[in-house]
Parts: sequence; C-alpha cells; structure tokens
Amino acid sequence: MKEIDENAMEKILASQIKDSESEEKVTEEVKEEKPKNEASQYLGTHLTHKVGGYGEVDKEETQELVKEKKLSRIGENIAQNANIRDGWMEVDKRLLGDRAVFYPEDWQFRIRPATVEAIRNWSTIDDENPSSVDEVFNEILKSCLSIVTSTGVIPCMNIRSWDRFFFILLIREYTFINGEKKIEFSEDCPTCDNSVTFNLTSQSLMYEMPDPSVMKYFSTEEQTWMINPTEYEVEWPEPVILYLPTLEKDAAIKSWLIDRLQRDKKVDQVFVKFLPWLAPKISKDLTIATRQIREYEAKFNEWDTDMFDFMDEVINNITVIPNTKLITTCPVCGEEVTADINFQDGIRSLFSVSSGRKKFGKK
Repeated sequence: MKEIDENAMEKILASQIKDSESEEKVTEEVKEEKPKNEASQYLGTHLTHKVGGYGEVDKEETQELVKEKKLSRIGENIAQNANIRDGWMEVDKRLLGDRAVFYPEDWQFRIRPATVEAIRNWSTIDDENPSSVDEVFNEILKSCLSIVTSTGVIPCMNIRSWDRFFFILLIREYTFINGEKKIEFSEDCPTCDNSVTFNLTSQSLMYEMPDPSVMKYFSTEEQTWMINPTEYEVEWPEPVILYLPTLEKDAAIKSWLIDRLQRDKKVDQVFVKFLPWLAPKISKDLTIATRQIREYEAKFNEWDTDMFDFMDEVINNITVIPNTKLITTCPVCGEEVTADINFQDGIRSLFSVSSGRKKFGKK
C-alpha cells in the first residue's frame, strides 16, 4: 500500500475552507503551503464549511447576563461552585449567543479543566502542521467536554464544527480560572497611535449568522434545513434536506480522504464542500463510510447547472462564518480599532503553563 502523501493531504484539507466554484479534480501532485501563524486558521474545521455563530446582536445582552449573575466567562458562579473546581461543570447555553439555536433544547454542555496529560499532549503541537493542531484540539475536547441529553451522554464530537474553537477557549478559561494566562496582544490606534490591548476569550469571538430571511427554513426540532428549490425557480422534484456539520463528520471525512490518497483515487473538492451538509451521519467504519459517501456523491452528480448554482448559493447563506478580527474602542480617542486574532507565541501558548520559578536556559 502506498505511503500517505502528507503534503497532498494537507493541501486537500486546507482547500476545503475556500468557496471554490471550480469542479476540478484534486490529486496528490500538489505542493504544501505553510499556514500563517494566526489564530484564524484554527477557528474551525480543516474541511469544507466555515465556522462561527456568536452574533453581535446578543453580545451586549450576554455581557449583562455575566454581570448580573456574577458569572465567570464560562457562566460559573464562582462563589457557589468553588467546591467543584476540579470536576465537571455545566455551561450556561446562553453564552453561545445566537448559535444556541443549532442545538437541541435538551442538550446540556459540561466542561472540566484540562488535565496534566492533556496539557502535555498540547505541548507537542506543531504550529506549522494543521493536522497536528486538528488532532490535539479534538483530544482536548474529548477529555474536557461532554454532552448530557435526556437520553444519556453523547460524544462531544457531536458539537457543530464552528463551535470547536469556542469550546477550546471555554475549557482554557476554566483551566486558568484566575486569569493567570491571558491571551493579550496590542495594535496601534490608526487615529491617535495609542497602543490598544486586545484580550482573546470565548466571549470576544464574533460570528456572522445566517440572515433572518433564510432562518425560516431551519427546523429547531429536527435540527435540519429544508429548502424547496422550486420556490426559487429551480426545477427539482422535492425539497432538499441539509444537515449541520459536526466534528464527528469531519473526522470521518478526513479518514475517507486519507484512504483515497492511499489508493491513488481522485477527490472532487467541490463535492467535499457539500458533503457535511448532505450527510446526516457518516460511519466511523471506513467500509460503511465509503459506501455512504458514494451514495451522496451520486446524488450530488445528479444536479444540473441550475441546481448546483442554487445549492452553492444556499450553502454560502446558511453557513455560520467567523469574524477573524477582534474589535474594541481606543480609550484615548474613542475610535474603533480592529486586530487580527493571533497567537504571538504560537498556538501551543494556549495551554502552556508559566510560573515564577527561575528559567532554565534561554529557549
């Protein structure tokens, strides 16, 4: 069996977050481009869909909630919950803002601080390798996030793909609950040149939600989108049902992509863009997953030009998109200042532990 071409795999995975209109086939004869050392590349999935979900409309309301209830950034009343500091704690779903609509009402999220083992794994992250970052991000979630429903506990990988970075930051804030590891960086105000400080937290993330005019097609009970193409003058025999992207589907699709590369098979990157939305679930069993994906691809290939153009428009409009910038007000002149989200000390600084001890060496 042929060895996996890691460069090709990373190129294909990275390409999925772009809104490509090309139907060109992707092969492994590609060159890897090193990712920029910015937080924006880690905000969501390496696959086709974008991320996001915290609307500016609810930001002020959520801040009032935190202030009124004397909550920490994760919705914890510190005075009442100090005794469970090392255990699981419920997350107030209102902290999700507008994105809460994309989860069933009976889902309750719980988090716990990152363990020493999880932090050790985090220290092995290679900032220049998206696959390494992807794996460690998911391991942190598996160790520190759980979902309790009315029928029992379900895997944390069922969270929506756009919420991964939000929950990572939430876990980080619970791990360093006393604020001992703030992520701060500065930008000069373009108006008065004053240095403005930005603080990256789960609540500082901003997202562009689907427009209210299309939200009427989303069922909160079924957690699906149902859209009738004929309403938009596109001939199609039945309404289209679309499913929300999840980390679980991301992982299954990644395994399928690796298998395709191992067997010198071509990958249609345009189809992969739609795949997380077409599939309600994708099996962890590669044989079953391959059969499922083949069926979805057959349906995808039935679309004519009008249908494809319409569905591409639909996906672009129902996708939750992150704002990769933070916005704050200059304390000197009052003007708005923006800054790209970034980790000045690399992604591994998210869970690195610093102390007041004497430093060994200069590195």
